[in-house]
Amino acid sequence: MKNKKRNLIIFSTLLVIVVGVYLLIPKEKEVVEDTKSKVNKNGFLTLMLEQDDGSYQKSSTSTWPKTGYIFNDVLSNCENGGKLIWNDELKTITLKTNKTDKCYVYFDKYINPIINNITVTDTTTSSISISVSASGGTNSVATYYYSINNGAYTSSTSNTKTFTGLSSGTTYTIKVYVKDTNGVDSSINTTSAQTENTVLLADYIKGLYTSQGTNGLYYHTSSLANSAGDNSYRYAGANPNNYVCFGSDAATCPSNNLYRIIGVFDDEVKLIKSTSYGNYAWATSGSNTWNSSTKPSIRTTLNTTYLNSISSTWQNKIATHTWKVGGMVSSSTYTAKQFYDVEVGSSSSSTTDNMKIGLMYVSDYGFAASNSYWKTALYIYSDGGYLENWLNLNSNEWTITRNSDISNHSFWIRRSCYSGGVSVLMILRPCFYLISSTTYLSGSGTSSDPIRIN
Repeated sequence: MKNKKRNLIIFSTLLVIVVGVYLLIPKEKEVVEDTKSKVNKNGFLTLMLEQDDGSYQKSSTSTWPKTGYIFNDVLSNCENGGKLIWNDELKTITLKTNKTDKCYVYFDKYINPIINNITVTDTTTSSISISVSASGGTNSVATYYYSINNGAYTSSTSNTKTFTGLSSGTTYTIKVYVKDTNGVDSSINTTSAQTENTVLLADYIKGLYTSQGTNGLYYHTSSLANSAGDNSYRYAGANPNNYVCFGSDAATCPSNNLYRIIGVFDDEVKLIKSTSYGNYAWATSGSNTWNSSTKPSIRTTLNTTYLNSISSTWQNKIATHTWKVGGMVSSSTYTAKQFYDVEVGSSSSSTTDNMKIGLMYVSDYGFAASNSYWKTALYIYSDGGYLENWLNLNSNEWTITRNSDISNHSFWIRRSCYSGGVSVLMILRPCFYLISSTTYLSGSGTSSDPIRIN
């Protein structure tokens, strides 16, 4: 029993000693700044801000810096060993210490990243592409953030962005900011851009017409003297602005890709190559019959050799058209209107061929002259009509019109209109109709600024 009492006394004594030692160990105190991010009012925290010359000065401000500075955890210190912790999200300092201390809190000037400019690099009817020029500050640019029409921001490491799925002819507000490698944001920059309008090429050309002859266009109504009377819109005169770049998207259209607009027929725009495709016979068989069983060699050349030289993307823009190929009798007195009526008009033959590529009709050439010559027989256009005719190349050139009363003759042009043997070599200029959904993109129609289509 005495031993138990002795052990109890010893244990109690040790417990008192342990508790006493624990109470003598200094406890760490914690000072947390208030939610208003105020600099400690008791004077044991001193705010030191970097100046433009790199020196640090005591600041009299009552709040911790929220922008333009970054906490310097190397220089920030306490005289008696206290530990300073900066909460960047709350913008507060926590001081951990077990004794009275005096601390100095250093902040370095921080240069934020900036956006220099936003450039709109491309627009289509459904997309806008931009390029952003941004510069880092204290740290380099890491991430780009993009928003359109106040939508959610999307991030990217690329300084280019294409917004897709947009509405045509609509102006969009685009916002951009960047974040550097330290997670610091730039200010938000804003720009605006408009998508291209969806304008059908046929409607664009019709819109250029305001009166007969304006912009080189004539509206061939039944009341327009000596015209086709088919409600087509046709270019006429010496050199109208009717160039189109077809088969190329190059910034400068290659000369081989320049075509010219003959006119708008219903909703299809008819083009002709602006230069010769080469010298060919109209037919090698000696016959000018153009039907389902006997095709002249010129048809194969145009719809196989020439057509296959065009990429499939551009081939798809060419309509399969029903061409009237019945021909015309030979006469030295026929005007453009008289040719038109028999070639393709109300008096034309029922002989047709569905194909993509053909040649111009004789009447196309006749109506391409200034309207004062439409009452003149095409046989004597060489007296002056050819000088005001943009289709004239001053070379022997085949038309699609066969001579219906001479089995081995077809019509050709050199200033005026003639009939000649189909085996003779003459230049060809492929001619075709664009599908009605072809849209206008840009261009004034000059050879240096041709119309661009989609």
